[in-house]
Amino acid sequence: MYYQELIQKFWKFNQKAPLSTTAVAMYLYLLKLANDNNRYDVTVSDVAIGNTLGLTRKTVKSAREVLLNSGLVQYECKNGYSCSYRIVLDYPLSIRSQEKGPKVIIKHNDPTAIEGKNENLASVGLPVISTPEITEQEEKASFYNDNAEPFKMVNKPSLEEFMEFAYTLSGYEVSMDSDISEKYALWNNNGWCNNLGKPITNWKSSLKNLLPYIKNRTNNEQLSLESIPTIKPPK
Repeated sequence: MYYQELIQKFWKFNQKAPLSTTAVAMYLYLLKLANDNNRYDVTVSDVAIGNTLGLTRKTVKSAREVLLNSGLVQYECKNGYSCSYRIVLDYPLSIRSQEKGPKVIIKHNDPTAIEGKNENLASVGLPVISTPEITEQEEKASFYNDNAEPFKMVNKPSLEEFMEFAYTLSGYEVSMDSDISEKYALWNNNGWCNNLGKPITNWKSSLKNLLPYIKNRTNNEQLSLESIPTIKPPK
């Protein structure tokens, strides 16, 4: 399991799209549980998370939504049961677009005085700039807007190129071919976006991170078939 790689990738992600302290703590805790169990699926209750991290159930639920919206985890909760989480491997390093410019200091002056300043600007040929107020909710909605133009991935691979790269990865096995080709078809049909609609900007890195999960799933299927005992009816 690429535990260290996922941690390094998460810190790069957090530098570009900072999360709350509780969301960071919860993600690292889920990642630790996944590593301890050598899986990417984790089942744990809100009470257990709250007791370990010192959080209320309400805070755990809020942090869980932040991780889901950021594309870091998927989860499913049923009443009366612990939540099942899945660590997402191929999430993109989202970058919030920020333009640097001169610092503007806005003072709440008399409206008539401001109007007079605007008239003076117009008289010397300078444009009058209006700065509408943006609320915190609107800013968050803009950051998580699913309709924003996606990143474009160059050099989309053919199936042959996709498989040839898979052959070079550590941990590759012939029994994984069908799962790897199935993943190629899924990404290709989705316009090279993952299950959450996030663009796959580096398919090689995404495939490399996903390979242990494919291997684990393939091995589990083989074990489940081979472990079925032969039951003889009583005489």
